[in-house]
Amino acid sequence: MKTLRPIVSLAGIVALCSLSTPSHALTINFTYDASVAANFNGSVARPNNTFANFQSAANKAALAFTSVFNDPINVNITMSAAAGTSILGQSETSIFQVSYTDLRNAVVADATSADDSLAIGATGSLVAADPNVGGAWWVTKAQRKALGLAVDDTNNDGICTFGEGFTYDFDPSNGITAGQYDLVGVMMHEISEVMGRIGISLGAVGAATNSVTLLDNFSYSSAGVKALGNPAGNYFSIDRGTTNLKEFNSVPGGDTRDWASGSNDAFNAFSSSGVVNPLTAVGIQSMDVIGYTLIPTATPEPGTLALVALGGFAGLLLTRRNRTA
Repeated sequence: MKTLRPIVSLAGIVALCSLSTPSHALTINFTYDASVAANFNGSVARPNNTFANFQSAANKAALAFTSVFNDPINVNITMSAAAGTSILGQSETSIFQVSYTDLRNAVVADATSADDSLAIGATGSLVAADPNVGGAWWVTKAQRKALGLAVDDTNNDGICTFGEGFTYDFDPSNGITAGQYDLVGVMMHEISEVMGRIGISLGAVGAATNSVTLLDNFSYSSAGVKALGNPAGNYFSIDRGTTNLKEFNSVPGGDTRDWASGSNDAFNAFSSSGVVNPLTAVGIQSMDVIGYTLIPTATPEPGTLALVALGGFAGLLLTRRNRTA
């Protein structure tokens, strides 16, 4: 589910943490507001839901991205928590309108991988002519920096909120305990949305109708038939629908550019307990073609994916939720 609302000021900030990374590398900075310590307090009902375990999971989730992508930018996220089970995870991020020409030129200039080359090539999904004539294109604040459409900064890029009422497993490296949720997987899901893995899918943003995102551009219903909206059976493709890489979610209540239910994946619209939800190869592909630069030697082989798991209406927030199955 998504809503748009004005940015609010952040209060009660209690801790700031960034992962140590080489210079000219992707850096994810976390600020933990007071709600995290207040909710993840090791209660009798959920003694492992502690602030320390929450931080540990966040660092593992960030490492999944910083070990694969090397954009020389800061992604700055406020981590928050809510009591109860009304949400598993939720992200809020600033979005900015951009022309299709500027967006496509930025993607072309940023292209480094084989998938990038395919996406912008003669048979690729990022066609020369605007496929959404009369509509509006949007990027998130962090994505804008990754694409070189804005200079890097350390100002807040988004907020990720997690429900404390669930019992979590904070370390997916040895599996997920039955009845518990993979918090690292949930965090990867929300972090990636702040980074730009979102769809608006012909929805409205303020007065801007027929609004779409870069990830929407890679949605197809069949070979050669782009699906900027969210019809049943639409799927992720970088070669104009010829290859179905993964089906997008079209079930009400889930975000349009999350994956449909199937194999366990951090980017699925709905999550079950007792399973690891890793950052998968197709998830990495989706982040690559929406603006993030792969470390040439860090593209994971299938056997290493488990380790991966270890202008316009500026001033609006796009709010999205990750739900339980």
